[in-house]
Amino acid sequence: MQRLIKDRRGANLVEYIILVGVIALIAIAGFKMFGGKVREKVDQQAGSVGGINGTAK
Repeated sequence: MQRLIKDRRGANLVEYIILVGVIALIAIAGFKMFGGKVREKVDQQAGSVGGINGTAK
């Protein structure tokens, strides 16, 4: 029984899973906050490139 109590092999895996989960939540929050602005800038640059080629909207 003591051997099972002192066994810490699974602790590292749980810590990594929690860390990946926190990073994923931060990434999702960042995409929610800045996603619209990034999309706007990409569309703006796409319009500029299209204007150079003569295919602007």
